[in-house]
Amino acid sequence: MFDWFYNIKFTRSQRVGILFLLGIVFVLQIYIIYLNSYSSADNFSNRNIPKDLVKQYDSLKQIRQQQKKIKIYPFNPNYLTDSKAYFLGIDLKSLNRIKAYRQQGKYFDSKEDFKKIAGISDSLYNILEPYIDVPNFVNKRNYIKTYKLSTKNINKATAQDLRYINGIGEVLSNRIIKYRNSIGGFKDKAQLTKVYGLEKEVIDRIWKIFYLPKNDISKIPVTKQAINTANEEELKQVYGIGDKLAKRILVYRNKLGGFTIKEQLNEVYGLKPEVIQELWRYFDIKHPRKIEHKIDLNEANIKDLAKNPYIDYQLAKKIVSYRTIHGGFNNFEELKKVKDFPIKKLKIIKLFLKIE
Repeated sequence: MFDWFYNIKFTRSQRVGILFLLGIVFVLQIYIIYLNSYSSADNFSNRNIPKDLVKQYDSLKQIRQQQKKIKIYPFNPNYLTDSKAYFLGIDLKSLNRIKAYRQQGKYFDSKEDFKKIAGISDSLYNILEPYIDVPNFVNKRNYIKTYKLSTKNINKATAQDLRYINGIGEVLSNRIIKYRNSIGGFKDKAQLTKVYGLEKEVIDRIWKIFYLPKNDISKIPVTKQAINTANEEELKQVYGIGDKLAKRILVYRNKLGGFTIKEQLNEVYGLKPEVIQELWRYFDIKHPRKIEHKIDLNEANIKDLAKNPYIDYQLAKKIVSYRTIHGGFNNFEELKKVKDFPIKKLKIIKLFLKIE
């Protein structure tokens, strides 16, 4: 059997070395098999190990098993999804019974009602029972049936009205009311998506019961805020203004030292006219920036004129050139005669100028 081993031209010492290594490998394999046979905790009792170490191992093993358990959160069986049912351990037969029951337009009114109709085992029900949430659903069901016949204006809904929607509790209902008041009432359905914490399926349920008014939005009183003291979050309440635009408005406002006239907001990059119009529904320049040091149009040199935030160096050169040729300006309207003068910005530019 080992003729090949002797036919190969090994020296005597090489053969001995190879046989020795094979022997070590064989012994290691036997040792590993022996250890595996005693690796489980159940065999601890057959081994000479202190009881304190065994207890400590069992304790750690129990903690590890508890950590592996899936955490269950409260759920409403009336809105049970396939993935949620799988997660909870509800089998396909029970899920089909639940779906068939709900497709008839019926609702689970109690935990026991859910157990009976779903046909889940006692052992599974005992695990799920603390997490089944069916709060006063009879009242909610009657409320929903009533408003399917006559929906309600969302701009007149109370926090209690909103809490009848599945998925809306005290926190979310108050948050919706607060946001609605801050924008003077909902004008577009997309505005509801800006309420933090409202998920898409909950918003869909809202629009099944409430409607958006078309003509009464102007009747809702709006308390306008001061644009020069508004923060980023307050600006984002305006439909059409997100993180980027809110930050641009604040950066530009700080650059100016505060808005003086409404036309200055037109200079913010990316602000569309309709968004600007919407913004002025909720904000106003209550404390306009006072420009104390105005530049004399007929005396200032090119460098001084270029200090005006709306006049660059090239335009300043053209203003001085025109002034030199025509002997000065008699009024601000004459600036329109300067070559390449931005006529649309005259109202803003003259805020920083004076004629003496």
